[in-house]
Amino acid sequence: MNVVEQFQAVNAREFVPMGCPCCGQPVATPSLEIVVQSYGISEFEARILGAIWRGKGRPVATERIFDAMYADDPDGGPSHTKMYQAFKFGLHRLRGRLTGSGVIIENVGYRRGYRLLLKENDA
Repeated sequence: MNVVEQFQAVNAREFVPMGCPCCGQPVATPSLEIVVQSYGISEFEARILGAIWRGKGRPVATERIFDAMYADDPDGGPSHTKMYQAFKFGLHRLRGRLTGSGVIIENVGYRRGYRLLLKENDA
């Protein structure tokens, strides 16, 4: 079993199912779209979450998250300092929206980035 399959297997056992926003049926392991719709996550916050989500439990460097945040900006976004400030603000809001969902964004250490964890409902 590769790292991605191990991540999915462990998280499928630990995650408390949430309902599909369309049909209300329980979803054992939610998709990014279901989490975004279920918790009212803004487009900017969804870009942050999407970049971390694509890491599948492995650390995602902050620079990769910045790239996702400003993917539509032809200039690549504002200065590095402004990007970092916007990221920290967006991450704070995102973590607040995800409280109790079982979707956790963990800081993995200085200059190592952030990773996604799916845990039992932490409400």
